[in-house]
Amino acid sequence: MKQLYFLIFLFTVSICSAQDPQLFENPWYLQKLNIDNTDYLPPNGGYPNSHTFTENPFKFSSSYCDAINVAVTYDNQNTELSFEDYPLFLLGFCTDQQLQNFNDDYFSILYQNSGEARNPFGYTITTNGTINLLEITNPDGDIAYYSNEPLSISEFNVKQISIYPNPVKEKLVLNSASKAGNLNLKILNIEGKLLITKNLEFEKEISVDVSQLSKGIYFLNIEDKEGNKTIKKFIKE
Repeated sequence: MKQLYFLIFLFTVSICSAQDPQLFENPWYLQKLNIDNTDYLPPNGGYPNSHTFTENPFKFSSSYCDAINVAVTYDNQNTELSFEDYPLFLLGFCTDQQLQNFNDDYFSILYQNSGEARNPFGYTITTNGTINLLEITNPDGDIAYYSNEPLSISEFNVKQISIYPNPVKEKLVLNSASKAGNLNLKILNIEGKLLITKNLEFEKEISVDVSQLSKGIYFLNIEDKEGNKTIKKFIKE
């Protein structure tokens, strides 16, 4: 019987210690969101951006404008985790609407309006040099991206540009927390045909008239003066 208890003890220890230890080694900083295949970058507002997993007990503390501190359970066979339902939100009272919108988008990946968690979440950790990257994905495929280093907003990157609304009817808005300077924009249809080209001076937000486009899927090619490029997909209604 003692041997049986010992084996049960070893099995329990192996389950509790099977999470990736990198998950608990440092605070994580939110880098971007991907919702319905559209990227959203954090606005520059100086609000807390700290997200920490702890052991004994297993907890997740997440703070942007608002904050939560919830229990976590792990499914080690499937590299999944689940958050407790109906968390107590500590409201941060964002005064900037962009910050509030991003805050709401972030927590919508984790929780439904009813307060139930969107469990289970897949999670992966990858390493690029000294930088660890964490992705948490909900069952709808929406993703929160974190890094063990804070997001630098002093250096502009075209990949930081987000677009909205998507789907769009008339004007497609490009938004970024930083000034980009001169951008070359190209809109192509799903067959790769160039339909619109513009050269614009970007001051954190600009809009492009797409009202003349037919309904369908399009690609926005964005290039800065250094030749850095990114492509955003959008749907014209």
